[in-house]
Amino acid sequence: MAVVVILAGLITTYASAQAPDTLSPVNVTGTVRADTVLTTVLVQRFDKKEWIQFNSLSVADVVRFFAGTLVKDYGGIGGLKTVSVRSIGASHTGILYDGVPMSDAQGGQIDLGKISLDNLREVVLFNSQPPALLQPARAYASAAVLSLRTSGDQADSTSATAGIRAGSWGFFNPSLTLRHKANKHFSQSLNGEWQQADGSYRFDAYEQDGSRAKRNNTDIKALRAEYDATYRFNYTSRINFKAYYYSSHRGLPGEVILYNTRSRQRLEDQIFFAQAGWQKRIALKSRMAINAKYQYYYNRYTDPDFLNAQRFLENRFFQREGYLSAAYTYEFNHILSAAYASDFTFSSLRRSDAYTENFPSPDRHHFLNNATLKARWDRLDIQGNILHTYLQDRVKAGNTPRILRAYTPAIAASYQPVAAWPMRVRFFYKEIFRVPTFNDRYYTLVGNTNLRPEYVRQYNLGVAWASRDFSNRFTWSASVDAYYNYVRDKIVAVPRQNLFQWTMLNVGTADIRGIDAVLYGNKKWNEHWRTSVRLSYSYQRTLDITNPSSPLYKTPLPYAPAHSGSGNVSVYYGKYTLGYNLLLSSYRYRQGEPIRENMVEGFLIHDVSLARTFAYRGQQRIRAIAEVNNLFNTNYEVIRYYPMPGLQFRAGVSVDF
Repeated sequence: MAVVVILAGLITTYASAQAPDTLSPVNVTGTVRADTVLTTVLVQRFDKKEWIQFNSLSVADVVRFFAGTLVKDYGGIGGLKTVSVRSIGASHTGILYDGVPMSDAQGGQIDLGKISLDNLREVVLFNSQPPALLQPARAYASAAVLSLRTSGDQADSTSATAGIRAGSWGFFNPSLTLRHKANKHFSQSLNGEWQQADGSYRFDAYEQDGSRAKRNNTDIKALRAEYDATYRFNYTSRINFKAYYYSSHRGLPGEVILYNTRSRQRLEDQIFFAQAGWQKRIALKSRMAINAKYQYYYNRYTDPDFLNAQRFLENRFFQREGYLSAAYTYEFNHILSAAYASDFTFSSLRRSDAYTENFPSPDRHHFLNNATLKARWDRLDIQGNILHTYLQDRVKAGNTPRILRAYTPAIAASYQPVAAWPMRVRFFYKEIFRVPTFNDRYYTLVGNTNLRPEYVRQYNLGVAWASRDFSNRFTWSASVDAYYNYVRDKIVAVPRQNLFQWTMLNVGTADIRGIDAVLYGNKKWNEHWRTSVRLSYSYQRTLDITNPSSPLYKTPLPYAPAHSGSGNVSVYYGKYTLGYNLLLSSYRYRQGEPIRENMVEGFLIHDVSLARTFAYRGQQRIRAIAEVNNLFNTNYEVIRYYPMPGLQFRAGVSVDF
């Protein structure tokens, strides 16, 4: 209903905003990159030119270099990869793909290993939420937001890019992008890639005899295709359309237990979505955006070694989602602006396996409405919003969960204490909650329809400084943010009657405190030499404060290292680029008591790369790159008993026609 009200208001405003004597404005286009020092929240950003030096294949590989992130990686190219920001949990991280939310109502977590970098131009992480006003309501509904921008709407000519990469353990990755600009109004592009690998890397065995073992069931074959079209009516109005298809067949590498590296679990995925967005500037003080999306998600999981009477488990799920969003902003004057956004999502989950008969087959109606006010003076920015959430599930069998309603506020501010100093102090407070996923509520023999949502309170206080000395061609920026997160009613799986019968319960309360620090510098020495350095460091103290009488009271949360960080040094000389990266993590503990048997050792990983660009006959731009990952063949784990790959090589070439 709220979406309809917004649309009616937009039509009325547009009809009354066109004055007959208004001069035709000048059309100025360009890419705006917000100054992360001026923002009210911590913003971390990488573009394509930067992450090429990171030896990265997927979004998960790039996100590891952000401060405060924990990428849970289960090993190999085909292993599941999810990101948790400031230890709140992967389900609290929202994903925007070209401004439209990605979602998985079944599991609640997006596997970042499935999202390729080939068609992306920018990856941005917002702690709390994006500061821009013209956003879908769902952009305000997560503890952190990862925004992914593709190159699909940037076709400025008729051109093509072909690339191929190959490397260790059967890795093979060809890709092709076609771009066509028909006229000043219409452009389109098509991007596709194939990826395969056997992933059978060697690692130090867990036995104490110094032997080596080979990881198995880590193969993957994946196909991705994306079509983008943009129609620009004029400088004030445009429509974007995207169609996306992804299909994969992969092995799921299991835990490596003493003398047993065997795993035969398989996963098949098919993802299709189509999304469209219309953006319109109405007069000079108001803008609108309407987005719509349809998504189909199929997955099939099999386990030939499952401990049941049949000694075989097969799960087949079908997930469908329809999404509609409308947002509107109005600038009252040069100080005060306001925005309103309304989202509606319909999700359904079905299955077609041995558990179909009594499956609840849930349908979900999810309404989000958000109102925002923003005030900006010369040295002070203040932004506040309140989000209303309404969620109702309907089931065909079993108990119907209660309706969830909530209002959650947020406020953020940024202040420049001294006008002559390029320094800002920032603060934000935000309340948010995560609704139980379909798996949390309805998974066979495990789901619990009485679950409450997870509530989070976030506090952040930080300082950011940037300096630009154009005379010496040197720029740098630095930021330090201290934060406190309180998580209540955390949803966890616990044994019900025995270790083979589990259920989902609200039993967790967490106290999370930490510091994120980021430093970036870029120096141009002369016409040939340039150097850039980027460093990040995070300190966390994460405590389970659920039950004072429990032996786990005030013990660290699973897989939350006290210290973590990353570094990148890139040296540019003419057409050559040399990149060096490192990732570090201190020790942490898996689920259970913080004892030696549950400890996961820390690690320090080094990667290097060398790239060269050149032109062929003045027409084609060719770029070749060679990479060495885990240079010193370090044997390490991110998740206990899931060994990560050692020394590996990759090489690739791309040609722009």
